[in-house]
Amino acid sequence: MVPNNSRQRNAPRPSVPVHAPYNFVPFSEKILFRYAGIEELPPHDRIDPALHTGEIHATLRAETPVFVSDGEEEPHFFKGPDGKYQIPGSTVRGMVRENMQILGYGLVRPGEDLDDYQIYFREMAGARGGTRGDLKEYYQGVLDIKTEKGKTGKPVSTPRAVQAGYLFCENGKYWIRPVPEGVLLVSRKDPHVAQFGSGDARTVPVSYQGADGTVTALYPAGRQGMKQGTLLFTGKSASPKPNHLYLFPQEDPQIAPEQVPSGDILSYRIDWEERRNSLKAYYDPAFWALPEEGERKPVFFTRHEGHLYFGMSRFLRIGYRHMVSDGLPQHHREAASAMPLDYPSAILGFARGKQAYRSRVSFGGFVLQGEPKELPPVKTVLGQPKASFYAGYVAEGMNYNQDDFRLRGYKLYWLREKASAPPAEKENVASTLRPLDTGSVFRGVIRFKNLTDEELGLLLWCLRLEKGCWQSIGMGKPYGYGRMTLTIDSLREFRFDSLYSPEGLTGGAVEAEPGAIDRLIQAYDDEAAERLHLKKPKKRPSIRSREEIQDFFYLKSTLRSGPEVSYMELKEFKNPGTCLPDVASLRKEEQETQREKEEQEKTEEDRFAALLAKFGRK
Repeated sequence: MVPNNSRQRNAPRPSVPVHAPYNFVPFSEKILFRYAGIEELPPHDRIDPALHTGEIHATLRAETPVFVSDGEEEPHFFKGPDGKYQIPGSTVRGMVRENMQILGYGLVRPGEDLDDYQIYFREMAGARGGTRGDLKEYYQGVLDIKTEKGKTGKPVSTPRAVQAGYLFCENGKYWIRPVPEGVLLVSRKDPHVAQFGSGDARTVPVSYQGADGTVTALYPAGRQGMKQGTLLFTGKSASPKPNHLYLFPQEDPQIAPEQVPSGDILSYRIDWEERRNSLKAYYDPAFWALPEEGERKPVFFTRHEGHLYFGMSRFLRIGYRHMVSDGLPQHHREAASAMPLDYPSAILGFARGKQAYRSRVSFGGFVLQGEPKELPPVKTVLGQPKASFYAGYVAEGMNYNQDDFRLRGYKLYWLREKASAPPAEKENVASTLRPLDTGSVFRGVIRFKNLTDEELGLLLWCLRLEKGCWQSIGMGKPYGYGRMTLTIDSLREFRFDSLYSPEGLTGGAVEAEPGAIDRLIQAYDDEAAERLHLKKPKKRPSIRSREEIQDFFYLKSTLRSGPEVSYMELKEFKNPGTCLPDVASLRKEEQETQREKEEQEKTEEDRFAALLAKFGRK
């Protein structure tokens, strides 16, 4: 029997299991508010002897090579004003803030803890019946795409809702002025085009003549007796199927421009930033950047449900129906503008509108101990996780177009036993890491003022974590760099009854008694468990029993490797599986495997004991 090869060729590609070097700690529906308002916060102009004020001396040890960039174009490891290698206090603060948002049950505020914008997409090839098929149908509807047979007999698709115009910036605001007539298509094979060179993705001012929608003459700008306009080159001229060129007629100042909503400008800017590195592999990303003050760019645009989408292609990238914040748990969305203050805001400070409160914790730089052991430079592509990858970022296989979609949670990178980054294939997209070797030790001091028992306990917990856990610092986390052990060397508090004594004048800080750190962490745990109304089992209730806290510590204590914790290849993105497996299922699966292993070992021990009892020892 002859196999049906045509059916085999047309069969749908099998989906690829979704995998990534990161996963998520789910957002909790519960939020812990520590203070009813800013007026309840301890003032900064005095030290309250009933509260805790002092220092935490800590050590960070690199378990894998670590690199904290100095931010220069040719990056090296960060150095302090004294020229010594160090992990800056701002980096340590960011690490603590991330941990505190989870362990402290913080409120996720759009625009502050979460960029709130529309994620953009372009969907042209989705098959009917699936998620991508639904998105394709939506995309075609917004652009009003109609496909008809062209002059050559091949199907030609036209986005009928898309117009042409010029985008410009004036006094910090963005406007689009439509062109008085439609754009003209110009073939790259047109003999007039050769005079403008073969560059990719650019605009050229031109003089032209046209008739019946066709360009009949084309020259550099300024030729008298001819129309003036802008020739837009998109795509790559050397590609197998190079794009047409678009000729935009000159602006008519009599036509009133339309202001682009600030939200759409934000969404476009974020979309451009997220695509910048991938664009850099082929083009100058600045071509797609928003125009500067007084600058103009030819663009295509369309309007939909109060939004104005624009871009340099007729088949625009448009936004999903929903903003990112629509995927937050209901309690977070309802409390986004609430005045009560959560633990992260109360401890680490905030600035919102006319209200601000300075942090009660200051983070000093963690200085390298001994001579630096700098490894050879590593040139690699630092993957940029993108929220547009809904199979990874949205729960239950949903996407941002669905009304009840939910964000996965707080993104954390998987930890690895060894660091290994793939070499960059293209120099222009490579980032250079100059890491310090495994075993590098950094020491620093964190100072705190006017903290309650539970606030200091939460701060200590965010630093020390649980036994067997690691912190993650610096660049290259997706490839295993920056896995660090943090040890609290000492907790020192100021005792005000002795501060002004002869002994106090030499320092005044007293070492906390043994067990103080555990006691303070327990104080926070007790307070949080009570506020969360946890059921009281036979033993003391603890937030460690909460799923999201278990997921957090699982991510912080588990070393993983292999394809399942690597970025997906470009070809895999074309047909991903349902969604990224959640941490809870991975954690429980591992626990079950461990339980079965222990039961098997116990069974073997029992069998061996029975044999001994029956036959005795020889």
